[in-house]
Formats: sequence, structure tokens, C-alpha cells
Amino acid sequence: MKLSVIIVNWNTKEFTSQCIKSLSDLYHEKFSTGEFELIVIDNASSDRSSDYLRKLDWIKFILNESNPGYAQACNQGMRIAKGKYILLLGSDTIIKKGCLEKCISFLDEHKNCTAVSCKLLNPDGSPQNNCKKFPKLKNAFFTYLSLHKLNSDYDMTWFGYDKTIQVEQPATTFFMCRSEILKQLNYFDEHYRILYNDVDLCKRIYATGGKIFFIHDAEILHHGSQSTRKAGFKLRKIMYSDIYRYYRKQFGFKAKFLYPILAARLLFVSSVK
Repeated sequence: MKLSVIIVNWNTKEFTSQCIKSLSDLYHEKFSTGEFELIVIDNASSDRSSDYLRKLDWIKFILNESNPGYAQACNQGMRIAKGKYILLLGSDTIIKKGCLEKCISFLDEHKNCTAVSCKLLNPDGSPQNNCKKFPKLKNAFFTYLSLHKLNSDYDMTWFGYDKTIQVEQPATTFFMCRSEILKQLNYFDEHYRILYNDVDLCKRIYATGGKIFFIHDAEILHHGSQSTRKAGFKLRKIMYSDIYRYYRKQFGFKAKFLYPILAARLLFVSSVK
């Protein structure tokens, strides 16, 4: 099997159905002949997503009775995946023609490449900023104090998304990786339940000597953070705990000064919501 596509759904039935339809419309034959497979994990959605997903007899469907978080749900899919390559795909995306073929061909032709990402487009066709450098501690302060102009290098604001280049940390909204490397790394670190699991994974890929590339002419449409927008205080607390965990792991004692900033931001965002 060439490719396993993994989608985690949490209360995004409308977007997930559009994403699956785009995959089916473009690659029905590859799914029906077993060259591709689609694995969908539902994290105890309350929007009747499971009723829709159960009807799709050509997908592999996992229904969780509670929400274990994004990382654990992805790991459930990755552990049963049979493809040479594994694609982690956001539920709020629509695949455009030629996208998967271009990414698969790049991995086939570049044996030193471990994973690839593609261009994410807003509904109006403009490119999203989905690639970043690995964050330094100062970048956390700038990000969570909303001093975004000071993060231009970290955010790669200089990059026009108009050429294929090696990158450090692409979003796992679309992340196609060699399955053997993911197995070697034991997939996502499930301590990061919702956020920074992708940053941590990319860090560990580079620690093995692997490389990650952004493919400029492979494109998907991305509506953007549809699941996290629905998060209440309890889930947002987990999200901010993930952020702090990452910086404590990378920078140790120095990261403790980030804690009150994150706590204040959590309270502010929750009150605004």
C-alpha cells in the first residue's frame, strides 16, 4: 500500500464530509483498489459525526467514547496504517488535484527527505503561513504577548510560499511522512494532547538526521482551526499546558517565566470567548 490518510474528527462533521468527498472524487480508484487507505478517528463528537462516518464502508473508522486529544487519536490511526507513507490531514481541508501525487513523487525521488508539507490556501485563494522555524524561548514570549512583529524570522514572514524549500516545522494540517520513521519515533508524544505535538515530532525527525520539505506546487484549501475554535475552558487549559510542557522540555528552568503569561492569556481568551 502506498499511502495511509489519517483524519481526526471532533465536531466538524460538515468540514470532514467535504474533505472526504474531495479525497473520494480525486482518488476513488486508488482507495477501491487498496493503493490508498483512509482512516478516520472520531473523538466522541456530539454533532452526529459518527452516524455519517459509519455509512462509509470504504474507510477504516475508529470511534472513541471520550476525547483523548489529537495526538493520541492520530497515534491510533498511525499504529494500524499499512501505507509506505502516512498523511496526517486536517478535517477542515479540501484536497486539490495533483496534490497527493506531487508529494508522493517527491518522497519517492528524494530518499534523504523524511516528510513533506504542501501549500495551504485560504478560501479566497491566498496562501496561509503554515511553516515556521523551531521556536526559541523569546519567540514564546513574543507570541503569547501578541508581539507578532518581533517574530518575523520565526514566522518566516519573508517566505512567499512560491518555491520548494527545506523547512523545520510545517503544520500537521498536511504532513506526509515515511511510515518507518514514525514507527521508529513511536509517533506523537501523547503528553502533548492537542498542541505542540507537531513541533515536538519535527524536532525528533531532525534529531534522526531526517529532513522536511515544503512543496510549493502541491495545494489544499484549509478553512482553519475549526476544532480548536469550539474548545471550552477545560480543553484550552490542556492546550496551554501543552505549550508550557514544550518550552520546559526544551529550555528547562528558564521557561518558568512563561507560566504566568500563559495563565493570564488563558484566562483572557476564555473570558473573551
